[in-house]
Amino acid sequence: MPQLILIFFGIIVLLSPSLSTAIQSPGLKIIAIVLSKTCPLPDGPDMSFDSPDSILKSVTNPDCPKHGDKQLIQTAIANQGSGPKQVGVEIIIKVNSKELKTKRHRKVYSIQAGDKARVLHEIALKNTGLYQISVRIWDTNFKRIIVNTTPGGERYFFIASPQDVEVAKTQLASGIVVSGKRIISPLRFDPPDLRWESVQILPKHALRGEKLRLRLNLMNGGGDIVKDIVAKIQYYNVKQPMRKTVIAMPTTRVMAPGEVITFDLEYVLPDDQLLGNYQIIATVDPENELEELKENNNITKSNVIKLSDIKLLLPTDKFIFEENGLFLFQWDSLAYSEFKIQVGVDEKFEDTGSYFDLPQGNRWIADKELVPLAGELPGMAMGLMRSKEKNQLYWRVIGRQASGRQAISGINRFRITPVSSDSS
Repeated sequence: MPQLILIFFGIIVLLSPSLSTAIQSPGLKIIAIVLSKTCPLPDGPDMSFDSPDSILKSVTNPDCPKHGDKQLIQTAIANQGSGPKQVGVEIIIKVNSKELKTKRHRKVYSIQAGDKARVLHEIALKNTGLYQISVRIWDTNFKRIIVNTTPGGERYFFIASPQDVEVAKTQLASGIVVSGKRIISPLRFDPPDLRWESVQILPKHALRGEKLRLRLNLMNGGGDIVKDIVAKIQYYNVKQPMRKTVIAMPTTRVMAPGEVITFDLEYVLPDDQLLGNYQIIATVDPENELEELKENNNITKSNVIKLSDIKLLLPTDKFIFEENGLFLFQWDSLAYSEFKIQVGVDEKFEDTGSYFDLPQGNRWIADKELVPLAGELPGMAMGLMRSKEKNQLYWRVIGRQASGRQAISGINRFRITPVSSDSS
């Protein structure tokens, strides 16, 4: 049986995501990202603001950061190794997925063995929108990423614009569509109205046998209390939408008007699960036993989750290496124990003369990372690009089990920036 853990929280719960490294490096770890001003919504990258009450809460809640405020960011980097280390620490600020490079922090720190470096960075909140805060650890020249914040480890907060506030007020007052945004009915002693505020699933690229973390916010947007609420959480392969599997049936005894309940679930995907793309579907009142203001808003779906046996980590898609820099390939797998990578100019790896293996020949490696020998990758790759008249490279990983069974990962793109001819 798949493992299942259910944790139930009361009204509007904010859970800080766990912070860990997406790229494991011996001895270095991102301990935490802490903000001086936080807000109950959003608490993850998939949190949405398509209901007026969520917009207005972000403005009226005294704990939420406001336009023009100062936000203090603190992160801790631990050196758990046996010797001192010098690293470059970068704090990245994004608003609506666009990086604000003028606000980022970059500095080199020396950390003694067993010690921590606490990095403080203050920013002025001059932009409205959804902020994302993440951390990277680099080498001292800021050319190679050593440790990265995992998906789900970032911190988020929202600052509504005056236009956002006006749209939300108009929607609540009139119940009409404004600027294409969704409407909810005014709360004037109406019946209860259960709807899903948001659904967040991590990781978005999962391995068979890996644990999925689900966070779902259920809201009573009506004008009366509602009792004995049942929800049904399922997942399915997008190519087989009729074959749904139940993950959980969480319940709650009572919800007041405007109350938000957060469900946190953990689900371990079966080892024999069919590979491909999946979605989570959440249904409240699946048997339609409750009388509600609206009966057509009780179902929501997550973004698509990719399920595979091998997950590529570094270089990320469209990554750029420097010809005279360091080259590092990293991936993850639970089902396979031996690996080799393939690099080439054929995006489908169909022409055997357009790609090569690392390590070469019949050799395989047990590690989940590979550092090519000095001159091996740029020399072979750039020679292949010249002979095939291409300027784009692709890489993938082949996994092998002791039984001889093999699997192939997805494909990422990367480039190599050649050394300038006038460099010395």
